[in-house]
Amino acid sequence: MSAAKNKILRFAISFAAIGLIVYFMRGKLHEAIAILRHEVLWSWFAVAILGYFAGLAVLAVRLQWVFRVQDIRMTFRECYHLGFVGLFYNLMLPSAVGGDVVKAFYAYKHSGKKIESATSILLDRLLGFVALIVMATIGLMCFSKEAENAYMDYAVYGALGVLVFAIAFFASRRFARLFKGLGRLIPRDTWKKQLAEIYHAIYGYRHHQGPVFTAILLSFVGQAVFISVNYWLTRSLGAEIDFWKFFILIPVISIVSMAPSIGGLGVREASVLYLFGRYLPAERALALTLLMDIVIYSFSIGSGIWYAFRGGLKESQVVSHPAHL
Repeated sequence: MSAAKNKILRFAISFAAIGLIVYFMRGKLHEAIAILRHEVLWSWFAVAILGYFAGLAVLAVRLQWVFRVQDIRMTFRECYHLGFVGLFYNLMLPSAVGGDVVKAFYAYKHSGKKIESATSILLDRLLGFVALIVMATIGLMCFSKEAENAYMDYAVYGALGVLVFAIAFFASRRFARLFKGLGRLIPRDTWKKQLAEIYHAIYGYRHHQGPVFTAILLSFVGQAVFISVNYWLTRSLGAEIDFWKFFILIPVISIVSMAPSIGGLGVREASVLYLFGRYLPAERALALTLLMDIVIYSFSIGSGIWYAFRGGLKESQVVSHPAHL
């Protein structure tokens, strides 16, 4: 599929999902807005906002650990800033990995290490998927009887299959050689060489089990924080749902949101309405959906304003030292 057709598909899915939500919830929109205007408990909302900042901080520490294996030395502040840059570009670019591309670019400009920067960002995203997909799989096993939705099963178990394949591909050269013939589909030799360098760089992480294990643990911590953020947002609307259920619902929603769309727009809202509609009245589930969007897009737009004043990471002279981890 060409890039243009891919973009058209993403826009079509997002706007179709939004259209269906507006159609089916048209009688509840006024009530949902009234709930947001008059019933939000701002103390819980403030806790959720602080939790969002904390979750981003955990991901910044994880990125530091991933960078260190490639001997890219960045401070916590620099990694934290890079996370906000990624948030902004995830909103601006239709691709789900647009923010990662920009983060890799600025990491390269800062460190002077092109392949290592791209590899680190790619692995950082993969490690995030590990925690998310494991949580979603466990959640679906517990929730499948209530969900009764084959499409949700396909999305989560499909994502689990992709994750298992990716881990096997990058952890075993013998397994990767089985797909060596696919290299013929790559039109340029320079691209083949760069992809081979990226593969070997990621493969090299298997010799740094300590940092990788630490990064995986941080992924679970980060996901737990963001799940808690959604729990606090729900409490801010005066709704009470058992805390443990969010560890089932939110990862499943995140996996479903990876479907082709504009950064999950439309798909994410539909899944929130469907799943939380089992525990909340329709108007309150819609209010929760809108509140989640307010937080997500406020952070993205705020990151854009910050980025407009500060820009990305600056170039610096990096002296290479062997990583001691």
